[in-house]
Amino acid sequence: MNYCVYSENEWIYPDSSPAGKSEIQLYAPRNSDVCFQVLADLEVQEGETITVRMNHLTGYLAVYQLLPAHVGENSGAKILTTFDYESVKHFVTRKAPFDVYDITKPVENGQLYAGRAAFYFRIDVEKDAVPESYEGSLSLRIGKKEIEIPVTLKVYETVLPDLKDSSFHMINWIYYKELAKQHQVEFGSEAFREVLTAYLENQLDMRNDYLMIPSGVPVRDAEGKVIDFDFTHAAFVGNLAMEMGFKKILGGFVARFEQWDEAEQWLLWDRQVGVTTLEGYRQLKLYFTKAWKCVQENQWEAHYMQCLVDEPQFPNSLSYRALSGICRSLMLGVKINDPVESTEIYGALDVWVVKQTIFEEYYDTYRELQDMGEELWIYTCGFPAGSTMNRVIDLPLTVSRLTLWLCYHYQCPGFLHWGYHMHNEELEKETCYLPGNDKTIRYPAGNSFVVYPALDGERKPWYSVRGHLQRLGAYDYELFRMLGEKYSFEKADELIKKVCRGFDEYDSSAELLDRVRQEALELLG
Repeated sequence: MNYCVYSENEWIYPDSSPAGKSEIQLYAPRNSDVCFQVLADLEVQEGETITVRMNHLTGYLAVYQLLPAHVGENSGAKILTTFDYESVKHFVTRKAPFDVYDITKPVENGQLYAGRAAFYFRIDVEKDAVPESYEGSLSLRIGKKEIEIPVTLKVYETVLPDLKDSSFHMINWIYYKELAKQHQVEFGSEAFREVLTAYLENQLDMRNDYLMIPSGVPVRDAEGKVIDFDFTHAAFVGNLAMEMGFKKILGGFVARFEQWDEAEQWLLWDRQVGVTTLEGYRQLKLYFTKAWKCVQENQWEAHYMQCLVDEPQFPNSLSYRALSGICRSLMLGVKINDPVESTEIYGALDVWVVKQTIFEEYYDTYRELQDMGEELWIYTCGFPAGSTMNRVIDLPLTVSRLTLWLCYHYQCPGFLHWGYHMHNEELEKETCYLPGNDKTIRYPAGNSFVVYPALDGERKPWYSVRGHLQRLGAYDYELFRMLGEKYSFEKADELIKKVCRGFDEYDSSAELLDRVRQEALELLG
């Protein structure tokens, strides 16, 4: 049976030819993992089983079947999506529509879905593994067909930190009511707790150590006037997150502008009430007083941060400052963490999470803020599209990982993405997200998610290939940080710049990425 072995950093497709490398060389620090992919010239029948044996290697092996996802439209040159391939062919991987292996189904009982024999392998290397070069193989048996894949695994002395000791932080938002809907459970029920626990386990495995919890819910009198706020759901999610080991929980947003270029921020639960009005202040005083009471009753003070507005803009920076002042006066000592698109809110927040393109556009100002001791992170979202590094399916797979390399390059110790699990109903058949089923807006393929709800009906998530790469990129940040501490920031950054120098300036080669990462490991030893 013909087969081909692929790097963890390159896309493979159902129509790919299984011709090429028949062996793989892997390089891993301890307390991390390393992955690779295999495509064979074999059609698997529904329910057929696979057995896999790891020979003369070290670590724990996880086996996934690769399943195809459908890309209906290409990313647009600047925003959203397009059918005009000629305008985007210089940066997308293929002309849409096409299928690509992005879904990784855990092979837990050996049973497979029908389709091409395509697999994703993950080897977790323990922190106490013996550092040496292991010459071994993986033995695969599918029906009467067998494959023996030669594998060299070099384990280095370097030990990466546990998540609780990491210096890099990550957030991927969960939309809790949407999660309940996806798995057909009642929000807040015991069944929902089981679903949420499975998703939080995946988040922690992906190296997400911060979690945004639900906002408080307004309580109204008979006339509709807001008289209180209910933080029951926030407490439920927050306590589960603390129990499971998240470092920080972030209170949900409270306001946002209507149009990006207007001056006011408006309450999320009363869109006619501005935060700078007397009524706005009355409601915000109720909100933040009750929120802080929830924090204190649950003893979250050392672990809690507050979010205020999603993407405050330059024109509404003053109203954001006013909102921050109200929050700080009522939640004494609280830290504020927000995704921002303004440089003019200094003093109003503690963690600036800056969109990748905004960071580079106003680089000098943000660098000056960093020099003053401000903490800056990076985020990516649905805008812009184009060749800008983003976690989408029709860009080179490497950019899902290299975004986190640039976090180190720009000295931003955190990353956020809004899209963790937001899907269309036929999720694997159309990966360009239609928000609210608005047929006029399609987000670039995969932008709205990095996990799939399990397609076998189980109430848990399945990794996308891009989700695996995001986890590996978080490990890479720690690798470059350790290299910078051993030698210098400039030495570590010199390696990064061999592959990427900005969010629009990068080499998409998986081979180059693998080679530079190996060079970093060799320098660390």
